[in-house]
Amino acid sequence: MKEFRDLVLGNVSIAYYLAAEFFALLALILSLNISAKKRDVNSSTTPVQYSFLFMVWDNTKRIVMGQIVLFLIFRFTTEFLQRQLTMWMAVGIGFLLSFGIDRAIAMIRAKFDFLDMNREKLINKISNTGTGTGTNGQ
Repeated sequence: MKEFRDLVLGNVSIAYYLAAEFFALLALILSLNISAKKRDVNSSTTPVQYSFLFMVWDNTKRIVMGQIVLFLIFRFTTEFLQRQLTMWMAVGIGFLLSFGIDRAIAMIRAKFDFLDMNREKLINKISNTGTGTGTNGQ
């Protein structure tokens, strides 16, 4: 079992990967928040007021896929770059991935219908129950 762990994780600990994933996830959420503020508030598929719940729900698959890709990048960084992954690198990779993955996801969504999410259903739920957060209207 130790050999399997060593092959999957390389020469770093699980705690190190979790810390790197944490910092990269923060970068991903920050970039999602930046994108959310640029949305079309007049669209029928987005809420008028900013909703953290909607942002996370609408990007759940992106976040999960991003975390999987991040793990793969973090695992092989040492082998590709011949240097140890640092937490600064994890943050940078998180930002680069979140901004760069937009185009890749758009291409994948165009080909696979199962990645589309029903935004109108969530907007109706948010509007009816008032579960959206934030009052700044963005």
